[in-house]
Amino acid sequence: METANYSETIQKVMSGGYDSATEEERTQAVRELIQVCSIASGAVAIQPIPLVDSVLITPIQIAMVQAIGRVRGYNLDKKSIVEILGTFGASLLAQNLILAAAKFVPFAGWVMGVAMAYALTYAVGEVSDHYFRTGRGTSADELRAKFKETYEQKRREKQAQHKENQTLKQKLEQLTEAFKSGLLTEEEFGRKKEDLLKGF
Repeated sequence: METANYSETIQKVMSGGYDSATEEERTQAVRELIQVCSIASGAVAIQPIPLVDSVLITPIQIAMVQAIGRVRGYNLDKKSIVEILGTFGASLLAQNLILAAAKFVPFAGWVMGVAMAYALTYAVGEVSDHYFRTGRGTSADELRAKFKETYEQKRREKQAQHKENQTLKQKLEQLTEAFKSGLLTEEEFGRKKEDLLKGF
């Protein structure tokens, strides 16, 4: 599932010229990338089927890392990106399994799922940016430690933000019903989920 904001941001970055960009402009572009892709991942997590999340979220993460590399002066193919993600792959796999299991728990599991999906992608983005900014010289152990620290921090923040949020739950249920009844296309449904998550 590709969402408009995520796709547009990736395309904008990949087609943009950053050779003469200032450090501030590069940093701003990376911040926007990480935020938009993390929100898109959180939106993907709002679907009831376990084990599907990783299939939908992984392409977002791969595109994000590729785009961050582009901003930082590296043109990488997907194979290189997968190798970079493999540095903290065990952590990603473990968290994706927990994310799938969370789907079996009513509302609390949904809150956990959104928080985890957002935090996983955010951590991947932060670690990737650190990796490229240091000239790709960061050790695997340092990358894994930074990934774990960033992930846990963002997961706690998002879970606290969404916990007991009945208003958000009600709006999402209304969106889901509108989609099931054919009032919204899949693209509209995905975009509106992202818009909701931005506001909470």
